[in-house]
Amino acid sequence: MRKYTGSCHCDTVRFEIIKPSPIGRLTDCNCSICTKKGILHCPTEDEELTLLAGADALVLYQFGSGLAEHRFCCRCGIHVLGRPRSHPERHTVNARCLDDFEAIAATAQILPFDGRHHPKDRG
Repeated sequence: MRKYTGSCHCDTVRFEIIKPSPIGRLTDCNCSICTKKGILHCPTEDEELTLLAGADALVLYQFGSGLAEHRFCCRCGIHVLGRPRSHPERHTVNARCLDDFEAIAATAQILPFDGRHHPKDRG
């Protein structure tokens, strides 16, 4: 098992994820919010994620279809985690919030995801 820790910019929101193996894949979504925020997603099952501090500082933002949940720190504004509309049964952690982001990004495969043309947005 591998343990990763992370936080928002002001350190109010702290979390850890425990994965069965090293993080080998990150997702780069091209939807409007992910593009503007520069988020790299680390898919994380609910049982892998533990909020260590600041759960009460997380604010929910939703737009468009309202299916995706974007949670950011109310103090510093950093997007920490959310639930993607493609897999609402799990979380996605903003990999850029991980304490060891540079080392993870140096070895992880970064896969593009076409969130701009997501089928759940079609009516």
